[in-house]
Amino acid sequence: MTLSNKNKTLASKLEFLIVAVSLIAILIPLRILSREIFADGWIASLGLITLVFGIILFLAKKEKMGAFGRMFIRQITKTHQGKKKLFVYSQTILFLSVGVFTIFSIHSGNHDYYDLKQQVIEKLHKQGILVDSNLNYDAIHKITSEITPNQQISAITALPILSVQDFKVFSVVLAVTDHLMGGWVMYFWQVMIIECIEFGVFLGISKRYFLKNINH
Repeated sequence: MTLSNKNKTLASKLEFLIVAVSLIAILIPLRILSREIFADGWIASLGLITLVFGIILFLAKKEKMGAFGRMFIRQITKTHQGKKKLFVYSQTILFLSVGVFTIFSIHSGNHDYYDLKQQVIEKLHKQGILVDSNLNYDAIHKITSEITPNQQISAITALPILSVQDFKVFSVVLAVTDHLMGGWVMYFWQVMIIECIEFGVFLGISKRYFLKNINH
């Protein structure tokens, strides 16, 4: 690879990073705000990514966003090309699948295996760890402080295997974790599913109506 090609590759990666960080900086505060305003925060997420991306794309096409608009257009265009297209679509499908499975597991832990979940919560109560429906930093700190970092890593890496070997225990673990975190695990994956679907729709629309005349 020549020096010129290396510079182009570096510039492309830097451009992607700038666009990604900018979008994250816009979307995360909006997510948090919607979570605080609406009782069912995930409902407020409906259409959010489409709205944000749509506004940016519209303004970029009108050349109202300067250099950032041009970078955004280039990055969206690249998602319809070669290896990047395969990567983006496969990651979207992966996150969508994980999200659906996680929500299903938490729901199962909260309903199908409710008795076992309550037994775990009662055991935590006996250990002086109070678990309620709100985000409990003290309880989280107390639990994590009793487990070494290596044990935490081992437990996390074992979760995928546990989901196959003993789905009942797996779902209860997720349900208790979600309960301990005030419902944020469920909320995160609800939003992730919505974003994956909306992102897929946005890519389809952008390819069909907005980017068809752009030279690749």
